[in-house]
Amino acid sequence: MKKPDSNIDKNVIIYAKVTQFDSATGPCIFRADVAHAHVGKYDYEHNSMFTAGDGLSDCDILDDVLADDIIQVTATVTGSLSYDTQIGGSTTVPKFEVIKLKQL
Repeated sequence: MKKPDSNIDKNVIIYAKVTQFDSATGPCIFRADVAHAHVGKYDYEHNSMFTAGDGLSDCDILDDVLADDIIQVTATVTGSLSYDTQIGGSTTVPKFEVIKLKQL
């Protein structure tokens, strides 16, 4: 979580609570809070972004994923991502490419 740009191309298994997956993120990108283990519903603490497929429309692996789902994700670290927040600030988060996932 601290240095995603130093870990590009490393594969990881992480646990996530999907916090945003809607028309604002698009069909192949979602935001989630993550942890190193399956923890209580409110104990996922690290904001992160996930992409799948081509990042635009070809991402069948995400068809069954919804906001508030708890999932186990096998992913590749793709670095960090900076984006503007709704309250007018900006934030930088780790970004991952989904290889496979499992609903918990």
